[in-house]
Amino acid sequence: MKNLINKIAPIMLAILLMAPLLWTSCKEDIGITAARQGEKPNTLKNLAYEEAPGGAKISYDLPTSADLRYVKATYTLENGKEMVTKASIYDNQLAVQGYAAIGEHDVRLVAVAVGDVESDPVTIKIKTGKPNYIILAESFKSNDFFYSTFGGVNLKFENKDAANIILSIFKYGENPTTKEVGWNVLNETYTKSKEGVIRVRGEQPIATTYGIVIRDQWGNVSDTVRRNLTPQEEYEINNLLIYNGITAYSDMNRNGDYISNYNAQGGSAEMQVSLFDGIEGSPYYITNKQWWGKAAPIPFQFTLDARKKAQISRVKLWGRNDNYGLLFQATHPKEFELYGSNSPAQDGSWDSWTLLGTFEGVRPSGLAFGTNANSEDQDYARKGEDFEVNWDNPSGFKYFRIKVNCTWNGVREQPLGNALTVAISELKLYGKYVD
Repeated sequence: MKNLINKIAPIMLAILLMAPLLWTSCKEDIGITAARQGEKPNTLKNLAYEEAPGGAKISYDLPTSADLRYVKATYTLENGKEMVTKASIYDNQLAVQGYAAIGEHDVRLVAVAVGDVESDPVTIKIKTGKPNYIILAESFKSNDFFYSTFGGVNLKFENKDAANIILSIFKYGENPTTKEVGWNVLNETYTKSKEGVIRVRGEQPIATTYGIVIRDQWGNVSDTVRRNLTPQEEYEINNLLIYNGITAYSDMNRNGDYISNYNAQGGSAEMQVSLFDGIEGSPYYITNKQWWGKAAPIPFQFTLDARKKAQISRVKLWGRNDNYGLLFQATHPKEFELYGSNSPAQDGSWDSWTLLGTFEGVRPSGLAFGTNANSEDQDYARKGEDFEVNWDNPSGFKYFRIKVNCTWNGVREQPLGNALTVAISELKLYGKYVD
């Protein structure tokens, strides 16, 4: 051991003596330079601003300096929170936002050079525009944006700036659990979508006081918008059947119905009756709780028997939500049509059908096809997609036909026997019987 140490010691000493030389060489090779303080930049010139919702866009002329790195604005919101916004030197404007109301405010700006060397500050007084959360809240005073419908109420929003907002819908009445009378939350939705519709269902057809509150990402909260609305009567059309009185789809008869009886993993038969089993999502490899349209052509159609005449107010559809990676993908229906008939032709020809509506799914996140569903998409899919039927036929129909025009891959023409599988976890029709 002693001999080994004696042999190693000279080598270690040589390495230690060479280390400063090696470090100097490495610094030169990779371009490391010592930290330095840049030259103090001149102040920003020619400041101007343009009102924006809850803030403003401030423009300026940048000073000429090789050391200039960014522009910084500091300001204080009405709640006392200190805000800092930075902008690149490749742009001559920055945005300040988060104010709770229209008003005048001071914003302090500096140009910042290497080493965080700041210019002398310059202050501009801005007038902020009406905040987005207030604009939204005021819109819900109109029947165009908050209104009663079958079985509940709809909240239609236009969030043009794609701001992060939380929309809360309340109902005034007795809490079913605590029995206390007051405001009860019916729905709370986080979104940054530019537009959308929030649907509340399961409401009784009686005059009810509803409230809406909007919150934004800076903690600003709107006043409660109160509306007295009366939902229209609506209930689920139960005991649906797959109608088998129409000739099957074939290359020779594309007006026929596509009927699938596919044996999936574990031998479970995933038949179309799984569309109506009352289970919106279940692992496909455990039980037959979904319908797989294996090798389905595009477009294709199938027919439902309501057993007696009904007037349909909406269609509710769940995609294959046991696997979030497949939401809004090639297996997920995107566009479909709904038809009604009381005497459908056996060959499936369309002359005996009345078009009740064409519907297209909406992906809340706005993400492109091929990208995985985010949390907003997943929450939306778990609740099911609602498609409202706007038609007036008081006599109603007994048979309803759904024609799938495309899935989220956008393909509108595929032959029977292709590799596509269309998956629907559950399908429900709502409205009222007319007999």
